Amino acid sequence: MDASVKPFGSKPNRAWRKSRLAARLLLRRDAGQWSRRDQIIARQLHGDPEVTNRLIQQALYYLGVGPRKHALDRKLVGGGN
Repeated sequence: MDASVKPFGSKPNRAWRKSRLAARLLLRRDAGQWSRRDQIIARQLHGDPEVTNRLIQQALYYLGVGPRKHALDRKLVGGGN
């Protein structure tokens, strides 16, 4: 088997899983469903060097935000929260 091909059923890497979680937290915050637990997890992910803005952007597209992404960016960044 070629070393560059992952076997079927392999788990995604940790950075990607963490970034997807961060993206889901951003969506929850945007929807007004932001809990204390979400805030604690978001703080932990914010300090994690594996979680990058680029991976979070990719995760947002993966979760289907696509066309709304720019409006979400403006709201989250422009709002200063």
